[in-house]
Amino acid sequence: MNSAWKVAGERALLASDAPHVITTQDLLGYAAVNSGQRPASASFTRWLKTLVNVGKLQPVTRGVYLNRYSGPTVHAAEAAQYLRRGAIVSLAWVLERSGALNNFGDTVTCVVPLAKGWAPPKVGNQLTAAGPFRFFAMPQHVVLAGSSRIDDVQDLKYGYPRATPERALMDWVYLGASMRSRLPLPPVDIDLREMNIGRLNRLAKAMGTENAWAAWHAKQKHHEQADHVA
Repeated sequence: MNSAWKVAGERALLASDAPHVITTQDLLGYAAVNSGQRPASASFTRWLKTLVNVGKLQPVTRGVYLNRYSGPTVHAAEAAQYLRRGAIVSLAWVLERSGALNNFGDTVTCVVPLAKGWAPPKVGNQLTAAGPFRFFAMPQHVVLAGSSRIDDVQDLKYGYPRATPERALMDWVYLGASMRSRLPLPPVDIDLREMNIGRLNRLAKAMGTENAWAAWHAKQKHHEQADHVA
């Protein structure tokens, strides 16, 4: 028979408001607090391994798991903020899934803030047990730009920090135009038809990318017109 703490832990994972991403410490807390029992370390470790082996938890990195109890659509992207403090899923990964880009890669692309008082974030590629990530650093004031219009910055359909397609594109324009970044400017075949041009312009102004955005947008429109003529 399952110990009370195991039952409490699994009920917490199955709850309608259960997190899609969970840490080892979170799970231990759910099991202990909701049952009044403190599991022995060895027993808890064995139970955790069992949950992983039967596919109820999917490892991302050490101590971080996707909660498969909460549904099959849980994606590794939701764990980005557990890998880098303040990470926002953005750039190509968001544009691919919005239909603005024809490519469809597996790498979850994210921006992370460079902030005073924080250690510089580790950038570049990170391969996790749940899939590959790539992190790009941007000054905190740029990451927070336009935060007075939260719907410009964050796609509110999702329960984790994920950029709107417009924000994802503007992050890419910012990095592509920056001398400190190796990321090239976005390809001109990005489809803007489903995007909000007003939002793009507001973000460009807030992020200080008006000139870079205007130059890229002019090339994008020229490419689009050439395609129509062809």
